[in-house]
Amino acid sequence: MSGNGTSGEGANGSPRGDRRREALLAELDRQLRTTKLDDISVADLTDAAGITRSAFYFYFDSKAAAVTVLLSSIQATAAKSNDMLVNSDGRFRSRVHATLSRLADRMVDNAHVYRALLTARTTHEPMRRLWDEGRAELATPIAEYIRSERAAGRAPDGADPDSLATALIQINESVLEHLVYDPGADREPMIATASDLWVRAIYGRPDPAVDNPGEPS
Repeated sequence: MSGNGTSGEGANGSPRGDRRREALLAELDRQLRTTKLDDISVADLTDAAGITRSAFYFYFDSKAAAVTVLLSSIQATAAKSNDMLVNSDGRFRSRVHATLSRLADRMVDNAHVYRALLTARTTHEPMRRLWDEGRAELATPIAEYIRSERAAGRAPDGADPDSLATALIQINESVLEHLVYDPGADREPMIATASDLWVRAIYGRPDPAVDNPGEPS
């Protein structure tokens, strides 16, 4: 995208350039709270931010490119939750449930951004690529966890760990997508089902040696 800091005012980290970029992103965030991405024009953003149209295109080549910048905060939250899942103590099912609950809280609080990201992903190739790269980064520690559990004899051999980890993350994505479009939905059945799928996919059974769903969390 054009706002990569390779030329023009943004290249030397100009405070004025930074302020313009942040003003545009702040205005995009504000308008997304009440308006769909497709219904927001570049003129809407630049007029409200008091910035010229040419300045917008210095930083971003499209609205989707601007939304892509907002993806970084979403990925940071997902990475922290992922670390909790892989490295914290406690029953695996409970850890999956807590991780997905935390993500759901964060995404519902920022549903306007997540919805815009989903829209941009379908129309903007760089956004799709960044989304896929982010998913791959999240899948790496999950795949390593699966390998370590198999090596320790706690989990049976099965599907390729990298492919399995990616599929499990996609289950989480489907839950989050449902919730950001229907924030009032009863999330507990979805999160409980997703947690069960994680346990069964990695361990092959909801066995007490792995996890007893009848025990209190």
